[in-house]
Amino acid sequence: MIPVKKIKDLSQEELDSLFNRFGEDFSSIMIETVVPIVNDVKEHREHAVLKYTEKFDGVKLDSVYASEAEIDEGHRNTPKDVLDSFMTARKNIEEFHRRQLRENSIYTREDGITLGITYQAIESAGIYVPGGKASYPSSVLMGVIPAQIAGTKNITVITPPNKEGKIPDIICAICKELGVKNIIKSGGAQGIAMAAFGSEKLQKCDIIVGPGNIFVTAAKTYLFSMGVIQIDSMAGPSEVLIISDEKSNPSWVAWDLLSQAEHEERAIAVLVTTSEKLAQEVKEEINRDIESGRGRHEIKKTSIKNGGLILIADSLDEAIDFNNKYGPEHMEFMVDNPLEYVGRIKNVGSLFLGRYAPVAVGDYYSGTNHVLPTGGAARFSSGTSVESFMRRTTFQLLDENSLKKATAHVKLMSEYEGFDDKHGDSLAIRFRK
Repeated sequence: MIPVKKIKDLSQEELDSLFNRFGEDFSSIMIETVVPIVNDVKEHREHAVLKYTEKFDGVKLDSVYASEAEIDEGHRNTPKDVLDSFMTARKNIEEFHRRQLRENSIYTREDGITLGITYQAIESAGIYVPGGKASYPSSVLMGVIPAQIAGTKNITVITPPNKEGKIPDIICAICKELGVKNIIKSGGAQGIAMAAFGSEKLQKCDIIVGPGNIFVTAAKTYLFSMGVIQIDSMAGPSEVLIISDEKSNPSWVAWDLLSQAEHEERAIAVLVTTSEKLAQEVKEEINRDIESGRGRHEIKKTSIKNGGLILIADSLDEAIDFNNKYGPEHMEFMVDNPLEYVGRIKNVGSLFLGRYAPVAVGDYYSGTNHVLPTGGAARFSSGTSVESFMRRTTFQLLDENSLKKATAHVKLMSEYEGFDDKHGDSLAIRFRK
């Protein structure tokens, strides 16, 4: 079921497909569905959201927002041991993200110009938490915690309701533990638009982060293009690339690939190994699991069929070079002494080193963030962090002497760009008698 190929035998067309795999065309969805929904929500706010939630989710809500009573009830209904595990993860995530805080800086150059950078938190943020085929309470932690550490004061969670019109208990429980009081009970483009525009009852969000389906991604992209919100990235299907030598346990490798495949039908799971023997053993393990019918059987089967691949590399150097061009969301590096290679590994959303670091430990517990760039976007962007919720402001202070030193240079440069009147003269006028 899962193909096995050598990297050196891949055609240019196959390489292009692997390296440029985001490939989702938003044009028809954007024009036919997302833009009308966003505009309707902009005009009619909560009324439009209630209408689309009933249409798409089959739920008739009394309110767009989860009540305090609903949040409290969800907290009471959550088993203590489950909540304890999430709160232990919370501590790990907080510890790691506090190290990302940036300090303001200021310095004065020899020419007398004083320069600096200040960092301020974005005041209002939306955290999208997917629903549908699974519930993702861990995404509440991954979005809310870095925002709080950055200093964001107003945080809204956006998540679709279940068929009873309620937010899952565990999501309510984590929101209560984190002090989040605003929960929009709607997903899709309508939930994103509600957070982006706000209303009399809800402060608008200036940034929205978190993965979602194609409608969520299209809505975030459209609203960003209009200058309404900042976004983290255009999220696509979740993915893992594993690089392994011949020493790894094939069952471990297969389970790590399958754990990614069980996310959704479009998930991508790729193994690059220097061992043909391991490649075949992993293939057999995957086939046995899928044939067994265990767990999310159909999802895993479809995912492996459409997005599963095993590649054989002649060397670890070739495997690392492939990774750097591929730019995976998650990369497991299952070799001896993995830290020796870290400087050569580039373009990864989050890196899992050694044979005891499966992606799932980062998804939930270790402390790193699981909201990461997908579809090759790791080649030019990074995952959600404290910096995602902060703005940088640069400043400069000049006195008479430092401006005088700059005047001739600015005049020449501005004239060369075609601004031969006021640009340079805005400096020179200050020295005319």
